[in-house]
Amino acid sequence: MLAGMVKPILRRLDAGRRRTQILDQALGVFAAFGCAGTSTRQLAAAAGVSEPILYRHFRSKDALFGAVLARGAERIAAAIAQALAAAGDARARLLALADALPDLLGRYEDELRMLCGAAASHADAAQAGAARRALASIGRVITRALAGGGLRRGVDAETAAYFLLELGLGSALLRPIGVPAVLRRGFGDRIFELMTVALLPPGRSA
Repeated sequence: MLAGMVKPILRRLDAGRRRTQILDQALGVFAAFGCAGTSTRQLAAAAGVSEPILYRHFRSKDALFGAVLARGAERIAAAIAQALAAAGDARARLLALADALPDLLGRYEDELRMLCGAAASHADAAQAGAARRALASIGRVITRALAGGGLRRGVDAETAAYFLLELGLGSALLRPIGVPAVLRRGFGDRIFELMTVALLPPGRSA
């Protein structure tokens, strides 16, 4: 009887864990509704906190959006770096990236949806700025991975990196909505062939 009279005690989290909890839950909400379509009430409810507690950790919805986006970019960049770490020459690095792409698109679907949505929000300076910083952080990781040489003459590592980043973002937009040509058997192999022709010296693109 005593147990039934006692109210459940909510476990209090320290500030770091609470912040992580809010970031974890906000990702799915922002990915589904975008920044403009999401309210702080939704974000607080998803995280299981009150709006005042939400504002205690993030001064505004834009600040939370930027933090979630930056965190997602860090995860994507780390996964790319790991995929390329063991690859030797430029062709091996391109192949490793192509092999890793399907897993990256699946594992980080919410992060990529947020990133693409923010990049498309040109009228919102805060979102555009957050997207620009996130994409730059990913671009730097790919640039470093391609800086070891082996690219086509006249193609520097940064240009190659952002060429690949554009291809990857295109995949992140087209594959989840099921564009038929992109899902066709052999499409990925053909894209890899085109990548190597564009980026590797003649005779090394086959």
